[in-house]
Amino acid sequence: MPVRLGFIGVGHIPTHAHFPPLMKMVESGRVVFQAFCDASEETLAAQAKEYGVSNTYTHHHEMLEKESLDALYLCIPPTLHTDAEIIAAEKGIHLFVEKPQTLNIEHAAYFDKAIQKSGIVSQVGFMSRYYETSEKAAALLKERTPRHAHVLSFYGGRPVRFWTSRMELCGGSFVENTIHMVDLLRYLLGDIESVSAFYVDRKPDEGPEPMNLPHVYNVNYKFTSGVTANATVSRVLTNVKGVGRREVLVVSDDSILEWAADKLVENNETVLSMDERPNAFAAQAEAFISAVEKGDPSMMRSPYSNSMNSLAAVLGANESAARNGAVLNLNDYVAGKA
Repeated sequence: MPVRLGFIGVGHIPTHAHFPPLMKMVESGRVVFQAFCDASEETLAAQAKEYGVSNTYTHHHEMLEKESLDALYLCIPPTLHTDAEIIAAEKGIHLFVEKPQTLNIEHAAYFDKAIQKSGIVSQVGFMSRYYETSEKAAALLKERTPRHAHVLSFYGGRPVRFWTSRMELCGGSFVENTIHMVDLLRYLLGDIESVSAFYVDRKPDEGPEPMNLPHVYNVNYKFTSGVTANATVSRVLTNVKGVGRREVLVVSDDSILEWAADKLVENNETVLSMDERPNAFAAQAEAFISAVEKGDPSMMRSPYSNSMNSLAAVLGANESAARNGAVLNLNDYVAGKA
């Protein structure tokens, strides 16, 4: 029997990232798009027509009440997460949640508790763990002694969606996007223990409307292993395209690893190179559907519970910046004690 999938949110991310690889599974008979839900009737009608879905809803309560689903993709902005995770867990529906999971760490802890109790397969959309270069880097670092990591992201161009332009809706560029690189560091180096951050805020008349995101994010991390890391992110290249830059470096004793989605370099020598940029979304979809088919939560690289540390690391950075760089212990932050 094919895996019956439901989608809550059928906008930009499902269209560009999730639908293409899943459609190949639909065509092979492994998956069926059982139902779509979206608050926008226009978007819902367009996607339902494009993918041949007849069961459509504008409210997730109705969809989850009426439909028999094996798995659910939750692809909505972080401020819109209310109770879909809880309902899915109670009904035994396996769950894929796009990042960032929410902007409220207490809500995330509540969702996590329900998901763990249910025993369902869960996956947060940290697809960077599924690049071959990530796997190779993780294997190499088991044979190295890591000391420090560095993430640099200079984002170029305007955000493509309204909600990713607003601090109160997306949590800022560090939460909405750089969380991928923070999670990648966790995949390579283990959990993060503490964070301290300083931001350069944007004034109301600086930059294009409706953007109100900080200009710069400077974040420092200490991992439970003792490794330290820093992330430098800017969002000031708003009126130019093609000039953004991203670097991910891990410094070990006598080793500098330079990570990219399609290339891994150590000490200026290429360790792994891909002829074309690999599709990590496809690898992630294959892993999720396989885990659902087998009913095996352990197959996931970033289940909801494991992903709590990544979410705490970026939301904790926001909190630290608001407290003028105060050092936050992430376990205390998640527990509401920081």
